[in-house]
Amino acid sequence: MINLEIKHRRVRRARHLRLSISADGRVLLTRPFWVSEKKALNFLESKKVWLEEKWQELQMKPDNYFRRGGRLDYLKYKETARALVVAKIEHFNSLYKFSFSRISIRDQRSRWGSCSKNGGLNFNYRLVFLPEELLDYLVVHELCHLGELNHSPAFWRLVERSIPDYSRRRRALRLS
Repeated sequence: MINLEIKHRRVRRARHLRLSISADGRVLLTRPFWVSEKKALNFLESKKVWLEEKWQELQMKPDNYFRRGGRLDYLKYKETARALVVAKIEHFNSLYKFSFSRISIRDQRSRWGSCSKNGGLNFNYRLVFLPEELLDYLVVHELCHLGELNHSPAFWRLVERSIPDYSRRRRALRLS
C-alpha cells in the first residue's frame, strides 16, 4: 500500500462515513459524531483497494490542473491569472454588458471560480494552466452569474450565447 496522509474530520451534520480524494491528491475521511473512531478505521481499511486505485488514477491523469499548487505557485501566477481574466471579461462582457464590483484571484482548493451576490468575481489562479477553451467557458460561466445567480435554464441560455458547446467544456473541466 502506498503511504497516504489521511485527514480525519468529524462533522455534526454528516450522516454517513465518507472517503474522498481531492484533485490535488489529499485524502479526507469524514465521519458523523456518532460513529466511533474504531468503526471509521475499519471503514477506511475496507476501502483500501478503492483508495489506492483512485489515487493511482489521479496521478496518471496528465491534465489534472489542480495537482499543481502551493503558496509560491500562487504568488508566481496570481497576476498572470488576473491579466488573463480581465482580458477575457472585457472580451465577453462586450456581449453581456454586466457590471461587477471586483475581480479576485485566489488559491482555492476545489473551485475554479465563484460569483458573489454583490457582484464580486472570484477565480482560481490555477486557471493559467487551463486550455483556452476551458478558460473561456470558466470566465463566461462566472460572468453569467451576474445576470442569473443560480444554475437555472435561464442561466444556461446566457452561457450558451457565447459558448454553444458549454456542456462539453463543463464536463472537461469537471474531469480535470
